[in-house]
Amino acid sequence: MLMRTYALLPALLLSAALVAQAPAASFGDRLKAERPAVEKLMVDLQYPEALKRVESLLPAVKPAFDKTNNQTMVQSTSDYMDLCQTYRLALETADAAGSWEKALDYAKTAKALSAESYAAIKEPFTQTIAYYVQAGARAKQVLEENDARIKELKGKSVLDPGERQELDLAIGVEKEQVEDAKWVKFFQTYLDVTKRESETYDPMVKVMEDKLKGEVNQVEEYKAGKGDKLKWVEAVVSSPAYLEAQGDKAGKARFLYRLAVLDPESKKVQHQLDVLFGRAPATPVKAAKPVKKGKKG
Repeated sequence: MLMRTYALLPALLLSAALVAQAPAASFGDRLKAERPAVEKLMVDLQYPEALKRVESLLPAVKPAFDKTNNQTMVQSTSDYMDLCQTYRLALETADAAGSWEKALDYAKTAKALSAESYAAIKEPFTQTIAYYVQAGARAKQVLEENDARIKELKGKSVLDPGERQELDLAIGVEKEQVEDAKWVKFFQTYLDVTKRESETYDPMVKVMEDKLKGEVNQVEEYKAGKGDKLKWVEAVVSSPAYLEAQGDKAGKARFLYRLAVLDPESKKVQHQLDVLFGRAPATPVKAAKPVKKGKKG
């Protein structure tokens, strides 16, 4: 008989196994379904429409993070990651559409969600990993201590009932060692990815904060308008140099969409957008003056 017996893994393994069978997160499904249409709108420079499409995916109420057990925590972590990716796409489309304030809010929301998710699983998943590492070490020790006997049993062509029982137990320990390593990797991956996700949004928040601060400074430095946002919009949209400085058509669209957000009533901004997209000529066509008839003699 084997010198040591090896207990089966407890219910924790069953719980983790059920995780692998959990249905796909609804946020992920919706994002996957909508992303091609959003990307097409972005390619077509229809940034406001792309933003509206992404915003329709955002939940009215944040889903609760379920800490009941490993299975629910894995599912909640997946849901939060999918939701963060949705907010990230909302951030990108809002930035392009000129809705910088929204983009900043979405970046902050994604940051908060990812931080909450990592904080929720950090301790329990670390403990779970430690458990499987220890279980794997015990299995390894059992196999090493009985290596010669296991090889002897595997080398026999015919086994009596007792030997068959010994070999089956040894094979079970080998399988459990593999399972232990798999679950260590499984939970460690979730920890690593969630930690990395929680650090992703800091630079995005900073970028949007810097853009908004820079714009405020430009408006304040516009002496002719004395810090008046609408007068600043009027000035920059009336200057061809500002628009040309934006580079390609996409850059110009982003610039004009931002001006349109700052001053939705500006006819000059709307005209420049119409010109950019070929909906209007570059210079408004003036109506021809009627020819004056000469006086009759």
